[in-house]
Amino acid sequence: MAVETARLDIARDPRATTKEKLCAFLESRPAGADARELVGLLLAGAGSDPELAARIINALLASDPNFVFDTATSLWSLRSCAALRVPLSEASFCVVDLETTGGRAGPGTIIEIGAYRMVGRRMVESFETLVRPQGPIPRFICGLTSISNEMVAAAPPIEKVLPAFRDFLGPSVLVAHNAAFDFSFLNFEFRRIFGIGLRNPTLCTLRMARRFVPSLKRRRLDLLAEHFGLSTAGRHRGLGDARMAAEILSIFLEIAENMGIGRLDRLLDLHGRGPSGRRIERHVSPEDVAALPLAPGVYLMRNARGDLLYVGKARRLRERVGSYFTAAVNAKTAELISHVYTIETRVTRSALEAGLLESELIRELKPPYNRMLKSVAPAHFIKLDLSDEFPRVVVAARIGARPGVRYLGPFIGRRSLDHSTRTLSRILGLRTCSGKLAPDPDFSPCLYGQIGHCCAPCNAGISADAYGVRVRRALAFLQGRPGRLLGDLAAARDKAASALRYEEAARLRRDLESLVTLSHRASRLSQVITENNLVIVTGRDDDCAAHVVLSGRLALTRKLDSPAAGAEVRAFVIQHFERYQAKPVTREELEPMQIVARWLRERTPDEGRLIYLSGPDLETWAIEMRAEQGAAATASPAESAQN
Repeated sequence: MAVETARLDIARDPRATTKEKLCAFLESRPAGADARELVGLLLAGAGSDPELAARIINALLASDPNFVFDTATSLWSLRSCAALRVPLSEASFCVVDLETTGGRAGPGTIIEIGAYRMVGRRMVESFETLVRPQGPIPRFICGLTSISNEMVAAAPPIEKVLPAFRDFLGPSVLVAHNAAFDFSFLNFEFRRIFGIGLRNPTLCTLRMARRFVPSLKRRRLDLLAEHFGLSTAGRHRGLGDARMAAEILSIFLEIAENMGIGRLDRLLDLHGRGPSGRRIERHVSPEDVAALPLAPGVYLMRNARGDLLYVGKARRLRERVGSYFTAAVNAKTAELISHVYTIETRVTRSALEAGLLESELIRELKPPYNRMLKSVAPAHFIKLDLSDEFPRVVVAARIGARPGVRYLGPFIGRRSLDHSTRTLSRILGLRTCSGKLAPDPDFSPCLYGQIGHCCAPCNAGISADAYGVRVRRALAFLQGRPGRLLGDLAAARDKAASALRYEEAARLRRDLESLVTLSHRASRLSQVITENNLVIVTGRDDDCAAHVVLSGRLALTRKLDSPAAGAEVRAFVIQHFERYQAKPVTREELEPMQIVARWLRERTPDEGRLIYLSGPDLETWAIEMRAEQGAAATASPAESAQN
């Protein structure tokens, strides 16, 4: 994949000559390309004359021995690709698996190489060796692979192993499961030791699985082997995993032949296309991606005219942006990548600020692909109109401004929320009918009142005060204080089961499960509202910022550029702490609230300092001190809590 994208970069480089562009493009299309594609590469919009493309390309390439025209298919290709025009049954493959000391390529990080050479679907020769790394093997890797430091102590280093593996590989097609991983390690060592990277064509059995067995949701190597009834012996060892990948490749080659893909060049061409069946094109060079910082921030993808297409956030910009051009992507993402010509980045102090900035830019600029690629689950609220004499529990999609109405939330997912609130209303006997009630003893209650699912306030079956007690129980439950409600329901379930009333016990069990789920969600929300009171200090040295979180909501962001800034933060906390405790969540606060909550769950210990607030009068001198000293905000959460 990396070699292929490098060739495409040459094809799009304005400094390259015409033939260099065509040569690089055709190297990535071993099965060939017709004249219209080649002219489209050189002349945007040259399609009005149906014969123009053929005349231009024929004049350019007909006399050059490096290019070949196939009259049967009307496709141009490179003469060097002729070696790939062999039947799959005669093609040479080298299926490889590496065990490494970690997830990133570096000098001497490979600890085992296992490989099988295949001709067609037959395994003909194997290669296996341990490799002595430059450093100790982490304990986790030892446990995963069963390769210990003692086992590799006498093994040859990678500098001794790689020449033998290069001879074993030869001109074969390199195959691996998640080939981007193995390719990155081998390519790094090839470039370091031999001065030139891997030039072999590559196939990835993981990408092939996405195309050939799309019904499978999980495509890990051992799960694929189990799906096809293959042995998983030797898992997490080089030769064992290489054997599984080779057997899976054999199955995929048979599937490809049954689909009419009988030649190696056509299989490679299909492999280079995304899941949508189109080739993934890129116009951003690897050098541009490699120059991006390994820092948190946002990236803005633009087309050839400079129009904004997509805004994204990243904890490490270089790795996130690079993933668009190395991983197998879905059809919509492939469509986006084909239009991206430039990528602008904005570095932030932390991943938290990156998430907040991304949200702000999307809201302000409305990039078209953010709407296409992101499907955000809508939030819902539980509504109680306490100004009504007989309130009911309903689910609302938005928050209103009418006084006396209480909203609890936000909750994600309406279906289960509807079911849980109906169950709560039925158990407590709250009404579900809409409109104002005028209780009348002569009024005939609805079916719910007749079967006991409602206390029937409509016919004065209950007083307003007694109904209010039920409403207060519901409100306490929704605020994370279930009281005796769940215990009473569990006792009723057990009693029905003991009396052999199994249908009633099953109904009570379903009601209990529904309310337990709602109680858990309400308790978690209540915990966020009541406990997430803190100041998050991000940044380092003299570039720090304070983010004040009150009752789970982002209340203030202030750059700590002076001693006065810390005093302003402290004054804000004192002034607004109690107000946020009583203030319900608004829809505008929802997205920043979710971003902060996600960041708190995913943050690393050295990412920002947390100063927990137990009340409005907490001494926050630490903020002012940091502004004065310009110290790095890297204290641990435990130290922050002590402050």
